[in-house]
Amino acid sequence: MSALLSSVRMEVCLFLLLTVFHVTEGCSLENYQGRRDITARSGESVLLPCFCTYLPFTPETITWKKYTNTWTIISSESDQYRNRVQLFNHLSPANLSLLISHLTEEDAGFYRCEVKNSGYTDISLTVEGCRLNYQQLIQITAHTGESVLLPCSCTDLQTTPDTFTWKKDNTISNRFEEISSESDQYRNRVQLFNNLSPANLSLLISHLTEEDAGWYRCEHKQEYMDIRLTVTVAPTTPERSNPVAEDRTSTAMFDSNDEDGSHSPTSNTDYFIFAAVGGLLLLMILVGVFYWRYRAQRRGQSCEGEAGQKRDQDCSDGLYCTVSSEPTDTSEQKQDDVTYSSVVHFKTSTPTPTALNTEDNTEYASIKLN
Repeated sequence: MSALLSSVRMEVCLFLLLTVFHVTEGCSLENYQGRRDITARSGESVLLPCFCTYLPFTPETITWKKYTNTWTIISSESDQYRNRVQLFNHLSPANLSLLISHLTEEDAGFYRCEVKNSGYTDISLTVEGCRLNYQQLIQITAHTGESVLLPCSCTDLQTTPDTFTWKKDNTISNRFEEISSESDQYRNRVQLFNNLSPANLSLLISHLTEEDAGWYRCEHKQEYMDIRLTVTVAPTTPERSNPVAEDRTSTAMFDSNDEDGSHSPTSNTDYFIFAAVGGLLLLMILVGVFYWRYRAQRRGQSCEGEAGQKRDQDCSDGLYCTVSSEPTDTSEQKQDDVTYSSVVHFKTSTPTPTALNTEDNTEYASIKLN
């Protein structure tokens, strides 16, 4: 029993000794007296890390400083960091990290996490800001009454510039003056797009007037980009008389007495189309007529050929063929009304007819024997 009590006493003494040792040692910072390099973009949030290696330990005091010629304590009540900085040691005592939101290029520099009686650790923060997508000269031409977009953007589309300004050259004062959506000239006529895309700094001007012409400047810190805007009067379309509809197939006819004595391009095109269609129809009709006449001529020649062949066949098959005499001159002596015929005899078994039909008029026939 006494041995057990002695063992418990020794464990308690050892625990107390370790506790005293850690309290004496304090918070041992990671990367003690070292430096870390961190890069972030403007508009983003960044975490500057700082930790105690012994997690259960709660440091007595912790201070974050930034070097600006001298080390200055960072305060959430200052104008530069108001509502933009946050610590986490109330959730985890050994987590001494600093969160900075809505970074600006002015936030770049050296930071120090310092714990009383435990030393410090330094951090170098680089903030990549907006660099204008510079172009040497931009010239834009638009008409009155239209809208025009004056382009301006950051080279890195992930950056968010904290401030930028659009200005217009005042020819009277010979200096650039800031454009305000509250001014009489631009009220309800100008619009920005950086709320949708932070790196898009373009300016939209609606309902253009001739007074909007001139030089414009997109300015961010020490950088700027100039744009020349030319505004011309919008061309007026010529008035046309009311169309006259002839029928459903006819096109609208316009008064030919235009101011300039010429038709519009659309009317000339319509006339050309109708002339081409009319010429095509006329050509088709002529081709049809020629084809019809050709077919009729061929059909007549075919009928005459068939009739001739049939007549020749009839003459060759018969024994008798009547031959009409050629018309004679009226001065010649009239002869008796006699019809002459020739009979061709073929050596066939058919007997030669001997009887002739006798009528009042006498007919003579000659028989030729082969």
